[in-house]
Amino acid sequence: MKFNIEIKGFGQRVFYSYIEKELVREAREANRERYIDYIFHGVDNNVHSSGEDLLESNRPVVYIIVNEKEKLRVSLNKINCEVKSHPAKKIFQPYVKNNLLFCFGYNEEYIHTYSFSDVEEIDIDKITARIVETEIPKTIENNVWMQKIIHIESMLYDGKEIKREEFLSRPLASILGPVIIDLEN
Repeated sequence: MKFNIEIKGFGQRVFYSYIEKELVREAREANRERYIDYIFHGVDNNVHSSGEDLLESNRPVVYIIVNEKEKLRVSLNKINCEVKSHPAKKIFQPYVKNNLLFCFGYNEEYIHTYSFSDVEEIDIDKITARIVETEIPKTIENNVWMQKIIHIESMLYDGKEIKREEFLSRPLASILGPVIIDLEN
């Protein structure tokens, strides 16, 4: 029998690129008030965040879909979660030296969909979410931008990884940033 698991919630999508410290220093000297607006930054990379406080304030909902008529709804903190903490350098490509992160983002509504079919009936106690969380350093102005980036690394059923079918995202109106973060401090 085929089962689907949908995780729906609200979070943030964060984009970042690297800029040289010297470029930021020069921009600050030229225009202290709005220097971030005048910085050209390099090739964009991105990291996705499923929610700054995924398990608490954003309250994602897990739908276990047995068939078209039967949807079981539980909160994410009702299923097993393995939470790993990684330093920010590991998440934001750690081998770049003497660079700062130019970051911006937006709030989003998201849906993760996973499916599996090798069981006859579903047991909620056998579902595990693997979650990676990272503390985000303060900006170079010593302000808190985001406290954490948290994302769902994978879903397991009875110890076996469940295939992720799709990830859907709808951006919401509010823009986050831009800010500059120094990972080496």
